[in-house]
Order: sequence, then structure tokens, then C-alpha cells
Amino acid sequence: MERDTGPERRRYLAVAEEILKAVAVDNLTVGDRLPNERSLAEQFGVSRSTVREALFALELGGVIQVRPGSGYFLSGAAVPAEPALPLIDSSPRHLLETRLLLEPTAARHCADRVLGSDLARLRDLIDDSEQAGAGTSQNSIDRFLALNFAFHLELARICGNPVLAGLIGQLLGTGKHPLWLLMDGIVVRDPAIRAQEVVEHRAILAAIAGGQGEEAEESMAAHLGAHSVLIFGTRPSVTRSRRRRSA
Repeated sequence: MERDTGPERRRYLAVAEEILKAVAVDNLTVGDRLPNERSLAEQFGVSRSTVREALFALELGGVIQVRPGSGYFLSGAAVPAEPALPLIDSSPRHLLETRLLLEPTAARHCADRVLGSDLARLRDLIDDSEQAGAGTSQNSIDRFLALNFAFHLELARICGNPVLAGLIGQLLGTGKHPLWLLMDGIVVRDPAIRAQEVVEHRAILAAIAGGQGEEAEESMAAHLGAHSVLIFGTRPSVTRSRRRRSA
């Protein structure tokens, strides 16, 4: 019987994450062969079809490659090399929960410290992401994701707190979190979702440009919360206290 890991359509993502963790713990290297589907299904307590979907997702993410008649092998793309580092070994859900604790605060500080040149760069990033998001090729989607991350990193830089900016930068280090990048890429295949993310980024920027720190904070929290629903089906378990509006 399969473990209860959430909605059926997202179960394979949880299995893909467990496979990545197993790769790290077993110290497998580039070119090493993964166990077969039957062994992985028994190891993680899921069906072979779920394992197959998880392996296909990892293949799309460039983490493994399939050799017909031979099995699944590590390709070396974005596979964690140091399993002892807790940030690398964290689940995407925990990473997003931590982002929700940090990035709204950074957005609030940006409203007090943003410069005209900063606003221009942020607008350019959003405009470029909107253009990339209108495309249908994989290259366009990859560029859309890169520009989205660049927007969040730029906000972290502008916030004026180097410690906060550094923490957010680590959380957004997609090269260290291959499954996060994979899951994010699956979600934004829908052009309507890409368009909505652009709208949400513009709302965050509008609040920052207007010097409205509380609105910027709330817009960022709503943006990350909506992203959590798209990926996991639920909002993060963390809660944020609502500040009183000044009269």
C-alpha cells in the first residue's frame, strides 16, 4: 500500500525527492546506475508506475539519463555532492516555507530603500519575463524561470540587509536544489500560470515603488503562498502576523 504523500498527481514528485536524497546518502557519482523500478518501488513503498513517473521527471530535469536495455544512470546535472549540508538536503516544501518567512520582510524593507535605478532594473526583469513567458519553447520557459529568480534575488539585494539577502540567495540557489527547479518548471508549463506570476510580480513592484512597505510584504506573502498551492496543493504551514495599518 502506498504512503499518503499528498494528491495523486503530486506523489511522483515526493518520490523523485526521495530518490535524490537516496543518491546523496549512498554517495553515488556521475555514471553510477540507480536501482531498477521494482527495487525503488519496494524501497519507497509506492507503485512502479509512480516510480516511473518520478524517474521521467528526473530525466526531464537532467538529473538522470535512460539507457535503453541498461537502466537509469546519474547524468551529473545538479546532483547534490555533499549530503551533509542541511540546506541541500531540505525538501522543497521546507525551502518554500523558509522563503515565506524571509522574502516578505525583504520586500517590506525594499519599499524604504529602493532607488530609481533599482526600480528600472526590476521593471526590465518583469518585462523580459513577460515576453519569455509568452513563448512556448522550452528555452522560453527556462528563460522565464531564470528571470523570475533574478527578480527575487534583486529584491533581496535591494533590501539593504546583507545577512537577509545572503540567506535568500542560498534559498534561491537552484543549482543546489535540483528538485525545486524541476517542480517549478513543471508548474510554469501552463501559460496562464506564467501570466499570473507576472501579474503578481508587478503588484509587488507597484507597492515597493509607492513606498508601501506593508502592501509589498503582503503581496510577496500572497505570491509565495499561491505558488505553494500550485506545487503542493496547500499553503505553507507557517503563518505571518498581520501588522496594524497606521492611521
